[in-house]
Amino acid sequence: MNNKINLKIEGIGIPIVLLHGFMESLEVWNFIYHSSISNKYRVISIDFPGHGKSCFSFSRKQIFTMEENAKIVKEILDKENIQKAIFVGHSMGGYIAIALAEKYPEIFLGLCFLHSTAESDSLKKKKQRIQSIQLAKNNYPLFISTSINKLFNPKKISFFQKEITYIKKIAYNLSIDSIISFLKGMSIRKDRKFLIQNTIFPKLYIIGLYDLILDEKKIREEAKNGNKTDFVEIDTGHMGHIEKPKEIIKILENFISSI
Repeated sequence: MNNKINLKIEGIGIPIVLLHGFMESLEVWNFIYHSSISNKYRVISIDFPGHGKSCFSFSRKQIFTMEENAKIVKEILDKENIQKAIFVGHSMGGYIAIALAEKYPEIFLGLCFLHSTAESDSLKKKKQRIQSIQLAKNNYPLFISTSINKLFNPKKISFFQKEITYIKKIAYNLSIDSIISFLKGMSIRKDRKFLIQNTIFPKLYIIGLYDLILDEKKIREEAKNGNKTDFVEIDTGHMGHIEKPKEIIKILENFISSI
């Protein structure tokens, strides 16, 4: 199989680079392409290897690191002659963005962590990823179902059945090998909280008050300790861009216009 990265680019102006989360695709950013953001800026979204319409050969023993994904993003930016951009990373996309920022901080006009963190996995989280790998091997449909359900506000889970089905459909396009490779890559990622303190570009955390994946209190403290770092809290789970896209657009518009 020939490796091929799928991307979508629309609009003109300051580049806004959208980096999706684990088991997602660039389709989760469609609401931005249909908003005023795409009318004012150049919006770029990427399907990471094995996700969406990107083709990639994986071996089950492979570990696909955040640094390797960051390298892919940089190669795309170079090819598109993009020297500076504002980055928005959802969950894993934020891990990749901060890995990119460690090596190339000069290309960042700003960075938004959408339900994401610069912190590495805790021992508890590493164990959970190992358990996820075993579940994916033993019962792939159950792994997809339980993983996606946990992403949404548990208090409104019945309200988001259409959205959950949509995200599950995207997730089912991934192979088990790619899922395992990325789970391993996320589990060994470096702690980069020091970059939140040391980098001079503006940073914004969007925190879900009902996020079952990330501890909102820890994320709030991470943001408070940063340099040129703000945070916004919204009453969603881990999928604010799917649960409340209009609210996310307003937050991003304010962040982008402030830069």
